[in-house]
Amino acid sequence: MKKVFIILSYAILCCATASAQVLQENELALVYYFPQTLMDIDITYTIETEEAGPYCRYAEKYLGTTDVITANSQKAEIISVSVHPRSKADLNRPVKINAEDGANMQLLHILDNGVLQGYNIPIDTQASVPACSESQASATNKHDKPQKPIALPLLEEQLKASTPAQKADAVAKLIYRIREAKMYLLSGEIENAPADGNGLEIALKELSKQEKQLVQLFIGKRTQKTICKTITYLPTKSEEKPILYFSLENGITAEEDASALPIVLNFIARKQVPAPAIQSKKNEKKAPVPSPLLYNLPGTGTYTISYDGAPLLEGVLPIAQFGIAVPLPKNLFSGNKLPTIYFNTETGNIQTICHE
Repeated sequence: MKKVFIILSYAILCCATASAQVLQENELALVYYFPQTLMDIDITYTIETEEAGPYCRYAEKYLGTTDVITANSQKAEIISVSVHPRSKADLNRPVKINAEDGANMQLLHILDNGVLQGYNIPIDTQASVPACSESQASATNKHDKPQKPIALPLLEEQLKASTPAQKADAVAKLIYRIREAKMYLLSGEIENAPADGNGLEIALKELSKQEKQLVQLFIGKRTQKTICKTITYLPTKSEEKPILYFSLENGITAEEDASALPIVLNFIARKQVPAPAIQSKKNEKKAPVPSPLLYNLPGTGTYTISYDGAPLLEGVLPIAQFGIAVPLPKNLFSGNKLPTIYFNTETGNIQTICHE
């Protein structure tokens, strides 16, 4: 007796459905798309700048401090790295349902981007928002706006000073006068003092601002800004590649920067593989008849982001484009009550199936 083989295995079904998704012009069919996973990689870093004051040599003499910036410098540091998956329709993986397939096409709920959200679900169901939407909004560059220097009054000492030592002496005297003015304001020993507490606060704040700027001429100035850079990566295969170049002096920069090293993404793809055809036993039941409705069984991707040999972030994500198309059994849609099916709009797999 000849052996009986089950030919309706997932392997053959997947190949058959894949080859059947060729769209013809004016063809009466409904089309939706499996999603495609993208990775938004956010790299947040700081740049700290130190600027020496022109009178740094005289800081100890006039201000009595040795905590002074004596040379201009800049350093950058990576603060955090994060990955946010998001999805879009994969136009290379359409699913076509013909009218003659007998499916209730009016029960399919398809999002505006062409991805299937559900079958026989409430019409007012809201589209699921990708988890990375908020991250995208906050992934803009956050450069600190440069502050304009405050115009300070020049007294007779500053105007007459000719050498750096004389200029430093004149600036120091102005600092002492500002400090005395603050002391007199606080003690009430000054004529034409502000009549109310709000005026006093404004006057003290302005004097402190001028004092700080003058003191920085001696001790120097330190500023820091935070920058967030986003790179979008489309996983297609296992690979190791530089995604950005980072310098400990200048932050994210061009590859040509001699001080820069690459931030490397090591990505390992794990694609779903269709199961091989299974030989049936004599009394084994036949394979279920497939329906035209397909869902996506996603694969996974393991990633490591590193800099100068040190890992910054590691993780695993479901990757929709590494998946395979799997048909739902036709008998699921038989009977008096149709099932309610919700699909994951980011990966294409099934979230829930229920019969009311």
